[in-house]
Amino acid sequence: MSPATLHVLFALMLAMAAVVGRNSTLESSGLALVWPAAGINFLWGLWASRSRRDLTVALTVTVPVLAAVNVLTGLNVALALAVALGSVAQTAVAAYFFRRLVPALRVQSVGEYLRLGVIALGACSVGALFIVVGVAMEGSAEPFSAFIPWLVRHAVSLTAIGSLGIVAASSIRSRATGGPRPPLTVARRAEYALLVLASVILYVATFGTSAALPIAYTTIPAHMWAGLRLRSGWAMLHGLVCGAFLVFFTLAGRGPFQDLDADVAAYVAQSFMFIAFSLSAVLALSMDERRRLIDRLYSANEEARAAADLRDLVIGRMNDGVLVAGPDKRLIFQNAASERWLGPGTARPGEVWRRDYEATTPSGGQIDEADNPLTLALEGTVTERMDIDLTHCSGEVLHLSVDAMPLPGERGAVVVMRNVTEERAYQRDLGRFASVVAHDLLTPLTVFDGWLEMLEDPDLPPAERQASIERLQQASVRMRNLIRNLLAYSLAKEEKLTASRVEVADVVEGIIDLRTALPGTQLPAVRFDVDATRPVYADERLFLQLMENLVGNAMKYGRTDGTGQVSVTTSADAATGRTLVRVRDNGIGIPEGDLERVFEEFHRSENGLGQATGTGLGLAICRRIAESHGGWIRVRNVEEGGAEFTVSLPGSPDQLPEGIPLVDADDAPGSRRRSLPGAVASPSL
Repeated sequence: MSPATLHVLFALMLAMAAVVGRNSTLESSGLALVWPAAGINFLWGLWASRSRRDLTVALTVTVPVLAAVNVLTGLNVALALAVALGSVAQTAVAAYFFRRLVPALRVQSVGEYLRLGVIALGACSVGALFIVVGVAMEGSAEPFSAFIPWLVRHAVSLTAIGSLGIVAASSIRSRATGGPRPPLTVARRAEYALLVLASVILYVATFGTSAALPIAYTTIPAHMWAGLRLRSGWAMLHGLVCGAFLVFFTLAGRGPFQDLDADVAAYVAQSFMFIAFSLSAVLALSMDERRRLIDRLYSANEEARAAADLRDLVIGRMNDGVLVAGPDKRLIFQNAASERWLGPGTARPGEVWRRDYEATTPSGGQIDEADNPLTLALEGTVTERMDIDLTHCSGEVLHLSVDAMPLPGERGAVVVMRNVTEERAYQRDLGRFASVVAHDLLTPLTVFDGWLEMLEDPDLPPAERQASIERLQQASVRMRNLIRNLLAYSLAKEEKLTASRVEVADVVEGIIDLRTALPGTQLPAVRFDVDATRPVYADERLFLQLMENLVGNAMKYGRTDGTGQVSVTTSADAATGRTLVRVRDNGIGIPEGDLERVFEEFHRSENGLGQATGTGLGLAICRRIAESHGGWIRVRNVEEGGAEFTVSLPGSPDQLPEGIPLVDADDAPGSRRRSLPGAVASPSL
C-alpha cells in the first residue's frame, strides 16, 4: 500500500473518530465524554514520523480535518482551531518521545505500556494548553477548567487506542513475515465464545439497568478473564468494546453513573473504562511476556543441550584425555580417553577421585597427593606439560603430559592429558638409531682411514695390499647399504609407483646369488629353499628392496652353526586372491612383546642386538612398500624356532591400487637390472 493511500485512510479514520467523540457530549461544557481521535492521530503521527515529509503531511492535514469536524458539530472557529492545534502538538510530542523511549516501536511488555502511558500524559498536557488558550479567547472566566477534561480524555484515548494499534500492527507484520500462529483449538474457541457472552451479559446487567446501583465492579472478572486468557491485542480490543458499552449506556442515562453530576459522571466513566482496559492490557501483556520468556527459556535450554551434546561429542572424540572435578575432588566429567588411560574404576560422575595406579616422575620419583596436578589446580596453581608415568596394577605403564588449571569461581579444576607413550618409545628408538647410525657410519670411515694409511706404505707386501683393498670394499658396502636404507625408507611411500608382472623366484634367486657371492660377507652357510611359482604385480624396484630386506634379515638372524635354513614360498590368499609371499627362517625368532613393534621405525629387538648390526629401518621399509601396494605384512614365530614373515601383494593387475599404472616388464623402471644381480645392492633407490 502506497504512503499516499495510507495518509488518506488515516485522515478518514481521524474524521470518523472525531465525529464519534463529538457525539459523546455529556457535560454542560460541550466537551466530549470520549475522544478516540487522539489515539488515531497518534498512530498516524507515529507511522508518519519515519520520514520528515510524511510527518509534515500528517500534521498539516490534521488541522483542517479536526477543525472542520468540530465546526460542523457546533464549536466556534476559535475553539475548533485550538482543538486542532492542540491535537497536532500532542501528536508530535508523543510520536517523538515514543520513538526515543521505545526504539523498537512496540508494546510487548508492561514496561512499554507504562512508558506509553507516561508519554501520553506529558504529550496531552502540552495539547491541553492549546485548549486552555482557546477557551480563554472565547471569553471564559476559568479557562484552566478545560485542562483536566482534555488531559483525561486524550491521555486515555492515546494510551488505549495507541497501544491497541501498535500491537495490531506488530501482529500484522509478524503474520506477513510468516511468524508463528498459536493453534486455535475447539476448546479455545468455545472459551472465547463464552467470554464474549459473559462480557455482554455483565455489561448489560451492570450498565444497562435503570437503577443506579454501585455494581460496576462486577464487570472486572470479565476483564481479568480476558487479560489472562487472550493475547494482548485481543484483550485490548475486548476492553475497548466493553468501554463502548459503558459509554453508550452512560450517554443513555443508565448504569451506576446516571445520578452523578455530569462532570463527575464523565470523569468516573472515563476512569473506570481506562482502569478496566488497563487491567486487561497489563494482564495480557504480562502473560504474553511470560510466554515469550518461557519460549526463550525452552529455546535456550535446547541450544544449551545442543551445545552440551556437541561439546561432549567433540571432547569425547578428542585424542587427549579431559576430566573436570569439583572443589571436593568429585568427578564432574571425563571423556573416553581419560577413562581409558586412568582406568574405568577411578571415579564415576559425582564420586570422589581415587587412584587405581601409581604416579611417578619420568625419573622414577613418587608424586605425592600435594604435588598432583589436580590438587594443585584446585589450590589455584596452573600446571603445564607436567610429565607423569602411570603404572597400573595390571603392569601397564602410560606416559602422560598433563596440563591442569582451576575453573573460574573456585568451581573446581580441569585436567587435560596427552598420551606420550608412543613418543617416548619413538624418542628412545630414535636415540638408539642415532647411536647406531653414528657408529655404523664412523666405523667404515675409521676402517678407510686405517687401511688407506697402510696402502700408502710402498713396502707393503702384495698379499696384505690385496687384503686391505678387500676390507675397504667391505667397509664401502656397509656404508652404502646404510645410506641406501635411509633413502629407501624415505622414498618407499612417497615415490610414484609403476607396476609390472614380477616373477618372485627370479628376484629371490638374484638376491641369493648376490648375498652368497659378495666378497667378505662372512655369513655362515645357509640352505635356501625357493618355491615361488605365483607372480606378483608390483613396482619392481620396491619389490626388490622388500625381498632383499626380508631375505637379508633371515640370513643375519638365522643360525650361525651352519644349519641355517631360509625358505621363500608363494600362495594364493583364499579370501582375496592376492599373492602371499612368505619368508621363513629357523633362527633366533622375535620376542613375543616385539611382534607388533618390529615394523616400527628405528625399533630393534633386544635379542638381535648382539647378533647383527642394523638401523631398525629395514622392516619399517617393508611395511611401507606393502601398504603402498594396498597390502600388508605380518610376522609370527614358528614352533621349530625362527620367524615367518608374510606379505600380501597384488596377484593380478585388477588388484593394484588406484593410481599405480601397469606397464610392460621391459618398460618398467629398473627392468634392465634384472639380469645383473649386483644391481640389487645399488644405492640408486
